[in-house]
Amino acid sequence: MERKDTPFTNDHFAAFCEKMVGQPYWYGCCLYKATGSVLSRKTNQYPSSYAASRTARYKQDIANQKVVADCIGAAKGYAWTGGGTGVLEAVGTDKTYSSKYGSNGCPDKGANSMFTYAKSKGMDWGAIGTLPEIVGLALFKSGHVGFYIGNGYAVEWKGFAYGCVKTKVAGRGWTQWYKLPFIQYGDGIVTDSDTTPVTTDGSSQSTSSFGTRTLRYTKGHTMLRGEDVLAVQARLVELGFEPGKADGVYGPLTVAAVTASQAANSLETDGVVGPITRAVLVSAV
Repeated sequence: MERKDTPFTNDHFAAFCEKMVGQPYWYGCCLYKATGSVLSRKTNQYPSSYAASRTARYKQDIANQKVVADCIGAAKGYAWTGGGTGVLEAVGTDKTYSSKYGSNGCPDKGANSMFTYAKSKGMDWGAIGTLPEIVGLALFKSGHVGFYIGNGYAVEWKGFAYGCVKTKVAGRGWTQWYKLPFIQYGDGIVTDSDTTPVTTDGSSQSTSSFGTRTLRYTKGHTMLRGEDVLAVQARLVELGFEPGKADGVYGPLTVAAVTASQAANSLETDGVVGPITRAVLVSAV
């Protein structure tokens, strides 16, 4: 069985999130079936988020038998339903599913406190500029969370007016990424039809010019080399940033050019080419 078909793997979680695109955002909900009783309970619990002006939309969600969540509630609901068991099948139908509060290693935490909890459990995390190409990671900024689905895109329960949407990671203001404690993360990287994995010695096997690996320079360590580095250098030259000799070696001059391009695009200036910086380099004019 493939990982994307196995609940609680990061591949399955990311695929589940993407399949939920289009479902509504209800504050304080954790993948609940939209019902009148849920609406009444949440209105009493969070009156400012359930103003009368929104009632008609909420009632339409109930009539359409939607499944509702807020940003971190989507992750909690995934865990509490045993990895989303029965959730997708219940959308738009009379089917129901079970949800056990606090189950499967997922506590009831908010967007900020879940990040704190993950760090306390020793989960990997880092600045958004170092985002690895691993699906199912949580993306964080104060008060909000999204979930990385690969190739520079995320799924997030963005708010009442948007619902669950697919968005580009770049430009959304994310500050950190982290691994969720109740998700089993594999070692593989995201690939598509134009790319192949990177070898363990760091050499590029990508047939796509920009590749997928994270490019960084650490003083005293062997510098990364490959066609992906050469592609980045060529693109920097096109955009007016001088990386030195275009030799396919990710050294200090290339780092300086990447940093300058990041500053010009209001990104974190860390000199690292991860999914966000790569996406901006590709799309910049």
